[in-house]
Amino acid sequence: MSSPTPAQEACASGSREQGRVLIVTDNPPSITFTQALEDAGLTVVGTSKSVAALIALRRARPHIIIADEGLQGLTTKELANQLRRAEESAVPFMLVGTREATLERRSAALCAGAFDYFQLPRELSLLVARSSQLVSIRQTVDRLRAEADRDYLTGLLNRRRFRTALGQEVERWRRYRTPCGLVIVDVDHLKHINDTHGHSAGDVVIRHVASALAQMSRDNDTAARLGGEEFALLLAGANAEKAISAAERLRQLVAAEALEGIGRITISLGVATCPAHALNERELYAASDAALYKAKREGRDRVSIAPAISF
Repeated sequence: MSSPTPAQEACASGSREQGRVLIVTDNPPSITFTQALEDAGLTVVGTSKSVAALIALRRARPHIIIADEGLQGLTTKELANQLRRAEESAVPFMLVGTREATLERRSAALCAGAFDYFQLPRELSLLVARSSQLVSIRQTVDRLRAEADRDYLTGLLNRRRFRTALGQEVERWRRYRTPCGLVIVDVDHLKHINDTHGHSAGDVVIRHVASALAQMSRDNDTAARLGGEEFALLLAGANAEKAISAAERLRQLVAAEALEGIGRITISLGVATCPAHALNERELYAASDAALYKAKREGRDRVSIAPAISF
């Protein structure tokens, strides 16, 4: 194994999660090339041909992409546009090739959407150093974005991120006719708990309900705290029957364990699904919210289902 260059040592110093690099080329990369990236603490998560770049992007979820300037049937600008459409924030990518890295060539790469151009093998150490730098920046952005999407008390997604997920699920129904369910949850008598036991006890209750939501959620579901004592569970691919069943299991799970010094906690739940009860995200949220208030009016600690719409 070759010794890392000073630039590699500088960029790889400090503790951080290992960065993921996807290589896009129509020719197998050299062993020296991939070894230099790995020596710098990066992981090459795959090598893809141009036609399969987007599929590899979704599968490998790289922090950066290194692309050959000589891709067949795909210009640099087209690659940049595809990456932007594929992700909320485009994965940064750099171009490599055997031609000299002149000022004009690097400027053209930047104008087309790449972060830089490097001549290989001459500028391999510079490529590795720049890769490490971009990975570090990308990881910081990802961490800040994840923190911005989370509720500080429970670790569940927050209202802003929930709204994004809701729009995506309803759009999935529009495109592929895949149903989705929405359960809105409200903690019963939380004000009384706060007044009787203090706000720290109220926080314990909120975390208890959040834990049950997290336990109930599948990988493709979205559990969120909307604010105060209100939560939401967005169920991907769930029809009305499955959504009602999930809501009832959640209600029972929350009530199953009495909290020390507080007692048994109950929740009220409103359920609506797309397309049985709504045809867009605004209608779906409103239908679920109305069903929640029906559950509260009828005595709390129960699941209420929105009325079906007529076509």
